[in-house]
Amino acid sequence: MFDHLLQNLRMNWRDMARRAVQSAVAAPATYLLMRGLDLNESFLAILSAVLIIQPSVGGTMGAAFTRVQATFAGSLISLACLALLPDVWGTTVALALSMLVVGGVAGARPDWTYGAVAAVGIAMAPDSAMLETSAARGVAIALGAATGVLVALVVWPDRAEARFDRHFRRALRATATRLGDALKAATQDGQEPALPDHVSEYYKAVQEAQEALSAAKLVDRAGMNRRLEALRMLYNSVIILDRATEDDRAPSASDNDLKAQSDTLRQDACAVLRALADGEGGLDPRIDRMDSILAHLQACLAGDKAAPETHQTRNVFAFGLHEVRRTLATLIDACQSAD
Repeated sequence: MFDHLLQNLRMNWRDMARRAVQSAVAAPATYLLMRGLDLNESFLAILSAVLIIQPSVGGTMGAAFTRVQATFAGSLISLACLALLPDVWGTTVALALSMLVVGGVAGARPDWTYGAVAAVGIAMAPDSAMLETSAARGVAIALGAATGVLVALVVWPDRAEARFDRHFRRALRATATRLGDALKAATQDGQEPALPDHVSEYYKAVQEAQEALSAAKLVDRAGMNRRLEALRMLYNSVIILDRATEDDRAPSASDNDLKAQSDTLRQDACAVLRALADGEGGLDPRIDRMDSILAHLQACLAGDKAAPETHQTRNVFAFGLHEVRRTLATLIDACQSAD
């Protein structure tokens, strides 16, 4: 458990440090802004500025828009509820009705949960000051959100597309590791095809790449999505190779020629994936050699005279190799189109 915590710290230290610095700047900046404008509700403004800060600029902008939208909706809901209640019913009933409606809306739109802050403030305000309270708190939240966005743009900014590229490259390297394990397992009886940390690294990187993609603004999201989907397809094809190597007898362990060819293929395939992760070119020689080896391997696997069980395993292995090459071509095309 301690090792897992240290690993998370190593992977996330940049995001942790960025959020700490941006929060430390956003809070006093908002406080000084509210004092300079001689406005009340500094507490809400500071909370708004700090709580909207996300790992990327695009994510912060999206959170700011949602926060202001939720505040506006919560204010309208609370004012409408109060207008429907007789004056004699008091604050308790007003608060309950406001939370009943706002809570129901938040059940359908979880990102509007913050609207409860505005609704509670209005429900607890004196009758003569409801509109003033609503306006003051709405302005404070909007100013806080604007300050948070400005800080995210100026202080150690991190664009969502840059985050996507980093996590996408991590996922590529994890895929290369698992592909290398699967092809190595094809040449050694009893070899484990994949290690748990390689698998978890891939899924974590893909999840974070997807989150960055969702937060991206004003960029080619379609191209980013094509790359991510192509990588998922490639990884699924590697899983097919894993299935072929789960048998105690590896598909090419007993044939020295197949073993040598599989080893060369492993080196080239992993090198191509790592070159994509590093943004390098010059893939054609390796790809051409991979195609030549694949043609030779598939011909040998299809025409071998092995026992039925081994023959079936080799057929699955051959199909997995074909799928790896097909999906790798799709991935290379998606990456080159993005460049």
